[in-house]
Amino acid sequence: MDPFIDALLGLAPVWLVITPLVGVVNGTLFFLIVGRRPNSLLIYVTLAILAASVEQALGLVAADSPPFSLGDVHLIATTVAAWVALAIARAVGF
Repeated sequence: MDPFIDALLGLAPVWLVITPLVGVVNGTLFFLIVGRRPNSLLIYVTLAILAASVEQALGLVAADSPPFSLGDVHLIATTVAAWVALAIARAVGF
């Protein structure tokens, strides 16, 4: 890997790399299940990334053993936060 990218990744906490990936996966899956319009995909993915990142930044759930955590990120807690935010957005009309 490029040393420049290694240096940049070393500056950021691990959760800043993992939570956007969790948000993209959950936002896309939500769109595949309940999406109506193609432009709602961007809304769902953005919202899921924000919800997963905010949950991790607030530290609502501490990291657990490896099946449920990846580094400092509790995968179940970030997934639940993303899906709750997406369900609220869907109920509001997005």
